[in-house]
Amino acid sequence: MQTAWGWLVAIYLFLGGLGAGALLIAAAFEFYGKRYQYEFCPTTLVGATVPGPLIGLGSILLILDLGAGRREPWRIFYMYTNFSSVMTWGVWLLTLFIPISLVYGFLEFLDAFPTARQWLKGRRWLRWTAFLWNLPLRRTKRIFAGIGAVLAIGIATYTGILLSVVGPAIPFWSTWVLPFLPIPIMPILFLVSAISTGLGLTVDLAATLAIGPMEQRLKSLPWIHMALIGAETLLLGMFLITALMAGGSAAQSAQEIIAGTYAIVFWVLIILPGFIFPFVVHAYAIGLGRHSPISGVGSGLGIVISGLFLRYLILISGIPAAL
Repeated sequence: MQTAWGWLVAIYLFLGGLGAGALLIAAAFEFYGKRYQYEFCPTTLVGATVPGPLIGLGSILLILDLGAGRREPWRIFYMYTNFSSVMTWGVWLLTLFIPISLVYGFLEFLDAFPTARQWLKGRRWLRWTAFLWNLPLRRTKRIFAGIGAVLAIGIATYTGILLSVVGPAIPFWSTWVLPFLPIPIMPILFLVSAISTGLGLTVDLAATLAIGPMEQRLKSLPWIHMALIGAETLLLGMFLITALMAGGSAAQSAQEIIAGTYAIVFWVLIILPGFIFPFVVHAYAIGLGRHSPISGVGSGLGIVISGLFLRYLILISGIPAAL
């Protein structure tokens, strides 16, 4: 078990995935026109406004976890210059994503609440922003949504790449997709998990709490959820099976997760709330033709909690390679 990275890093990885996934869902609603089918769309409002603060908070936690970041914060600027380092790629992604997502969130807020836009236009101390009010709001918002979506895919994938490049020091983190396919599975798993948690936050939680069961507005929602859960289940299963077949410390990590020290966390806090329960309630919704608000909120909450503990479990179960 490695002890260098703990809860702070796990929360950073989780917030990065959750924020990126939420923005991707909001951008999908924007580009597919779902945003404008109804007068109020809580999915895009939350998906656009939440990612910037979430990932900003995650970045602060990461800085706090770095000893030098606390004692000599100016050294963080050196991370922008080492382009051969994966961490430098991540720093640039975060630096670009946070302001882009904040602007997108601000534009979405103005679009959702026109009275707020009129109030801001009438403030004398904001006269210097007059040129902004002459821009076509929805066209401008779509530009920021598109740029943000590209950066969001980068951030969601990067959180997995960050762990993958630590191998071979911790072989479990750099496990391949298949024993004969030398592609790290972690970035793919984290990307799918990010989209799933983003959907859970923006649709199952936010939209259900705001307007009720969402499958009435998005008929394909249960199928989308089941497809994402199926994909994540397949990737997680391949991840663990490939690690077991690899032997050594990677296999030991997988054994600890499945039936060892961390089995309770795996089965009770990840598989049950994030895979089994959402799959059952969405399959039931397909058969019944509707959700209850409780099942919708429960599905979203379970998926989000599962996403957090998945990243924490992967972190703490990493066992250094034997020297």
